Amino acid sequence: MPTNRRIRATLATAALAALALAPLASAPPAAAAAEPFPTFAYEGVITDKDRMIYNPTNEFIFPSVFHAGAHLENPLGEWYLYLAPHDAPAGIMLMYADSLDGPWTEYEANPIIASEWSPHYDVSHVSSPDVIWNEEAGEIFLYFHGENSVTRYASSSDGVHFDYGDIVVSNAMGGADVTETSYARVFEHPDPDSASRYGMFYMANFTDNHRRIKLAESVDGITWTVRDGTVVEPETGDSGNVSGGNLWEWGDQLYVIYHNSTGNVMARTIDPTLTDVGPAKLLHRSSGTGEDVGRVAAPEIVEQGDDVYLFYESGDRLGATIAYAKNDPNAEPPVEPEPVDWPVDPANPVFDHCAADGSDEFSGDALSADWDRVVRADAARHTVGDGALTIPTYAGGVAAASLPQQALPEGPWQLTTKLHIDVSQRFQQAGLLLYASDTVYGKFDLGQATSGKTLEVVRHLNGNNRQDTAAPAVPEADTVWLRLTSDGASIQSSVSYDGTAFSDYGRPFSLVETPFTHVGPYAFRGATGAAEIPATFEWFRWSPRPEAYEPCMAAGAPAEGVLSSTSGWETGLDDGRFDVRMNLWWGTNASVFRLYENDALIETVQLEPASPDAQTASVPIAGRVNGTYVYRGELVNAYGTTALAPITVEVTDAAPARPALRNLDWDDDGDLTLQANLWWGTNASSWELRQDGSAIASGSLEPATPSAQRVEIPITGLSPGAHVFTIVFTNHAGSTESKPIKVVVAD
Repeated sequence: MPTNRRIRATLATAALAALALAPLASAPPAAAAAEPFPTFAYEGVITDKDRMIYNPTNEFIFPSVFHAGAHLENPLGEWYLYLAPHDAPAGIMLMYADSLDGPWTEYEANPIIASEWSPHYDVSHVSSPDVIWNEEAGEIFLYFHGENSVTRYASSSDGVHFDYGDIVVSNAMGGADVTETSYARVFEHPDPDSASRYGMFYMANFTDNHRRIKLAESVDGITWTVRDGTVVEPETGDSGNVSGGNLWEWGDQLYVIYHNSTGNVMARTIDPTLTDVGPAKLLHRSSGTGEDVGRVAAPEIVEQGDDVYLFYESGDRLGATIAYAKNDPNAEPPVEPEPVDWPVDPANPVFDHCAADGSDEFSGDALSADWDRVVRADAARHTVGDGALTIPTYAGGVAAASLPQQALPEGPWQLTTKLHIDVSQRFQQAGLLLYASDTVYGKFDLGQATSGKTLEVVRHLNGNNRQDTAAPAVPEADTVWLRLTSDGASIQSSVSYDGTAFSDYGRPFSLVETPFTHVGPYAFRGATGAAEIPATFEWFRWSPRPEAYEPCMAAGAPAEGVLSSTSGWETGLDDGRFDVRMNLWWGTNASVFRLYENDALIETVQLEPASPDAQTASVPIAGRVNGTYVYRGELVNAYGTTALAPITVEVTDAAPARPALRNLDWDDDGDLTLQANLWWGTNASSWELRQDGSAIASGSLEPATPSAQRVEIPITGLSPGAHVFTIVFTNHAGSTESKPIKVVVAD
């Protein structure tokens, strides 16, 4: 493997130089990963915000560690740490130390790269520094973004004073749907067969507002080509975004490490071609002790001797600091959240049936016994009736409202409610409240803000608010379905506007940072003069686990009905007109009957369930031509689908019966009347008389199967000689010709 600060930062200077020029060796394929990850124990904060000289926004992100003593003459310290604020004006900063354990000293003239660098750019901010030693150039290359749409580079011989380079990657290079190109990490390319010497993982935001990790490659670290596709896509548990991708080698295996919106550092195996990526595994999450709480992000791993260091952002995305952890065999490894594939059932999307214990349909006149408590019960004015829980928008906030609550279960869980509130004035709101105390809580609600109607996720932690808010995707929505899903470590909010399709909304809540104990519906209007209005919750449902859901739904599927046909019942003719009937004689009822003809759905009949009474349905069939027809049916309710045994109908009499043609006049003078009779059978809708093979007359008929049909056709001036007549009776299914008759006209 090539050596760089990210993969092995422990070798002496001579070894580094030798390896930098050596051929690149292949790493094992992604599937070969086996060595357990190091267990990182929190060591402390590097950026003490109260003591930092350059601190424009009270937040620091994206640590990048460089082994200065291995490459530079007379460095300020053995190790350089590059970092930055994110919010404007941001600026690239430098700290230095003689040990990775610190103490770290802030460079006195930060920022070393500012948001204005005349004549090259003047932007709102520059941030996310990442540094490598470019062997060919013999200099440090520092990559950074500013604005978010471009990643730039600058070079330096001392790591302090930089010359501007250029834009290296931009939105346009990533594709038409890319809206951000930032948070780059650069490394020596691990593929010995690649023409590129350097690789870059960077975060690309897309028009769907989900962030992914992309790959760019370069021969010299200056000119880059962006590879099509993505390296890491956000998956279940990532809360919609991944960022901060970095390359790491551990146990002779390559990994792409990154953070997600849940606030965890994840790792995936990756092959040397940077193509084949394995499943996600948890690498690190905050310990929940002291200052080590909440989000961890932008991982940077450095090895020195037997020690493995993890430098990272700690805390809220726009309130973070730089912390570090160190491998400790005695530390508790991070616990992987228990994966739960919660049931997703289009026929039962909000669990009208088979909801888990603790759910309340509000079908009586009081809350069910599953409610653990009501905070400020003496002031409670909620009511249960007409199939809903109604809560007034109490004056004041969380600390003033009456709050019905249930205790949160251990481990993973999912909860959904249907809410209606007609907000009209500022701060009227209602939704779901995650609660630890009046000063530690999380809200997910529909309400009215200064800017208008909003859907919001708010985390309140001892006086500090973190807010995700936007207008509802359906602006006129007064009814929403709110859902909270927990993996046991974090809680993600999601919303639906139709009760069927749910989409994640806002950043997740960390149960380490905010150890909620209860959850429940709430409504209030803040400390304003807004009118008190009602909020109604139609139900409050815990989702069933998959292992409980399937048996529950199977047990409640409809009983098996029976199909029959009335073909031939009325007349004895299988003429293509009949009914297909379904009879469910007794048992669990269905809400829908579906009928298929030769495997094509031809009818859907809505049924009114009244278990265990009988149910019937009848589908009229008409216009079928002679042939074989196979009918099968399905009975459907919210618990499942029951297939019905098929029946076969043979249609043999769809075309008209054969008419009989006769001559009513025998004087042979050329004037005569022909009469056609269909005495009994399938009727025709038209007729055609043929003389000597050519049509000479036609007309319509009124079908009334199986009644007789008669046609009389006068003929005059028939020429002398012998003539042959036939008549053809026709309907939608075909034509039937009579036997011929001969008429002779005398000379």
